[in-house]
Amino acid sequence: MLKTDSLCIGYDRPIVRDINIEIRSPAVVQVMGPNGAGKTTFLRTLIGVLRPLSGRITINDEDITGKPEKAGKFVSYVPQIATYILGNVFPITAWEFVAFEAEAHAMRIGVKRSAVPKIVEEALSMVGIPRELWHRGIDKLSGGQRQRLLIARALIKDAPVMAMDEPLSAIDIEGRTVMAHMVGKLREMGKIVIVTCHDPVLLLPHTDYIMILGGGSYVFGKPDEVLTPGILDKMYKSCFAELEKHIHIYDYHI
Repeated sequence: MLKTDSLCIGYDRPIVRDINIEIRSPAVVQVMGPNGAGKTTFLRTLIGVLRPLSGRITINDEDITGKPEKAGKFVSYVPQIATYILGNVFPITAWEFVAFEAEAHAMRIGVKRSAVPKIVEEALSMVGIPRELWHRGIDKLSGGQRQRLLIARALIKDAPVMAMDEPLSAIDIEGRTVMAHMVGKLREMGKIVIVTCHDPVLLLPHTDYIMILGGGSYVFGKPDEVLTPGILDKMYKSCFAELEKHIHIYDYHI
């Protein structure tokens, strides 16, 4: 179980105040909101690299607030692919990218290095990267394949919570559909998946809760409780419009 108590996130000043949520696994939680509302800040606070201005975060009753070494036992993080340029900086294969994390994790938990190839193979297979691409450079992979590679690396720890920052961004329509199915698969594995997203539609079949940030506050609840014209108008302001029976957010609609 992941729980926040009176959590206030931000940097020099608060972005969102008094967050009180409780999530039991398995669950998929979509975190939505206008640009600058605090979505990435919320994830960075969950993984411990950013200390909240006040309040605390617990997982299974263990306090992980501002403690990345403790949060790392429970939470795997998948960064935005748009900001991840490793494959363009120096040559590295998909296999090597995941193997580096697998070897480090094996050392942390005392697993023999000989077990690493099997761990890497299982992770790459689980996210559906074709075997013929395993030993190709990351720069040769599509946006969707790179996103799946980031998930494969995050799966190495087998953490109960997966925090994913905009996994559907910079990916074509077919790739986004594949990623939506992957999120559902992670839920089937018993994980809590917390995913920031501007496009809630594809993930709705797998979503248990929606959290919308905006204007310094938040709304949290089941999709049919949160995705209402009244709440969206309050949180999105001019970025939201209702046309006939359809709700439009940016370029997406529900």
